[in-house]
Amino acid sequence: MTGWFKKEINSLADLKGLRLRIPGLAGKGYAKMGVDVKLLPGGEIFPALERGVIDAAEWVGPAQDKRLGLNKAAKYYYTTGWHEPTTVTEFAINKAAWNSLPKDLQQTVMTACAAANMVAHSWSEANNAQAFEEFINTGTEARVLPDDVIAGLKKAMDGVYEELASKDPVFKKVMESYFSFKKTHDKWARMSEGVWHAKLRNA
Repeated sequence: MTGWFKKEINSLADLKGLRLRIPGLAGKGYAKMGVDVKLLPGGEIFPALERGVIDAAEWVGPAQDKRLGLNKAAKYYYTTGWHEPTTVTEFAINKAAWNSLPKDLQQTVMTACAAANMVAHSWSEANNAQAFEEFINTGTEARVLPDDVIAGLKKAMDGVYEELASKDPVFKKVMESYFSFKKTHDKWARMSEGVWHAKLRNA
C-alpha cells in the first residue's frame, strides 16, 4: 500500500508541502516532488498522524498497519505500493564466518531463510486480506493514486536512481542488474500474471 492520508490526493498539486512519513529511496523521490518527508520510528507514527504533526504515513500493509491503529488516525488508504511491490527478509552474515561453515550447514541456513520468506509472505497475504476487510467495514476509504501522481513518482524516481548511480558504483551495479532482470521478467509477467489478473481473476 502507498499509505494512510488524512486528505484526498487528486493531483500532483496535492503532494506539495504534504508532510509524509516515509524512509529510504521512496522518500528521496517524494522529496523531489515537493513532499515534506519525515523520518519517524514505528512507535511515533500513530500519535504524529492522529495529532496532525504529519499528514500521511507509509508503514507496511493492512495487517501491520492495523497493529499501529493507523486506520483510526487517517481515513484514506491509498494503493499501488509503487515504492515496495513486495517485501523479502534479508539475512546478513560475515563472509569469513559463512565460508567457515561446512556445506551442509550452509545449505541448512539457506533453506531456513527461504522457508522464513515463504512463511512470512503467506502469513501476510492471509492476514492482510482480513485486516483490509475490517478497514473497509469500519469506514476506511480505499483509493488508487491518480495516474498523474504515479507518472510523477516514476519520473522522480528515475532521477533518484540516476543521481545515486552517478555517485556510487555499487549502487549502479545493483541497479543495472535489477533492471536487466526486470526487463526480461516483465515480458513473462505480462503474459502470465498480467493476463490472469486482467481477464480471469474477477471473471
